[in-house]
Amino acid sequence: MRLRIGTATIALAALASLGALAGCNQADKGPKTMEEAQKEAAKLERPEPGQYTQTMKVTKFEVPDAPPEMTAQMKKAMGEEQTTTFCLTKEMSDKGFEEMFREIGKGGACKYQRFDVSGGKLDALLECESKAEGKGTITMAGQVGSQGSDVTVEIKTVNPSSPMGNTVIGMQMVSKRTGDCPAAAK
Repeated sequence: MRLRIGTATIALAALASLGALAGCNQADKGPKTMEEAQKEAAKLERPEPGQYTQTMKVTKFEVPDAPPEMTAQMKKAMGEEQTTTFCLTKEMSDKGFEEMFREIGKGGACKYQRFDVSGGKLDALLECESKAEGKGTITMAGQVGSQGSDVTVEIKTVNPSSPMGNTVIGMQMVSKRTGDCPAAAK
C-alpha cells in the first residue's frame, strides 16, 4: 500500500513545497479513484518557478508502541520548526502535480474520499488498505496558491500486526516563494 510514514511524509512535503494548488472550480469532491485525482491534478495551475522557503513542524505524534527514545525525540521536536530553502526550476514547475499524486498511495488499494482544490483551498482525504499493512488515511487541508501554501496534514494508520501499533502523526507545512532562483540553479 505504501502508506508508510516516511513515504507519505516525503510525498506530502513535496505537495506543500511546490505550493501552487489554485483554481480548478471542481464541484465533485469525491469519492475519486487515484486516476481521477491525477486527472484533477493535471488541471492545476503550475507552480511559479523560483526560490522557496518551507517551514515544517510536527503538530501531533501519537505512536503508543514506539520505542521510548523515538517518542522522546518526537516530543522534543513538536512545535519546533524545520526550515529549508530550495529552488523550483522551470523544468520542475512544468511537471505540475500529476506525478506526485501518482506516487501517493502507489501499490495499494487507495481511493480519495475527498479531493477538492477549488478556490485556492485544498481539501483531500485519501484512504488505503492492504492485508499486510492495515488501513491508513492521509488528510490534507489548507490554503494554496502560486506563490506558496499553508497545508495541514494528518496521517493515521491502523495495523494490528505492526510493532508500532496504531499511529497518528500531524504536521503543518508552510512554503513561500521568496524570489528568483540563484543564476547557477536555473
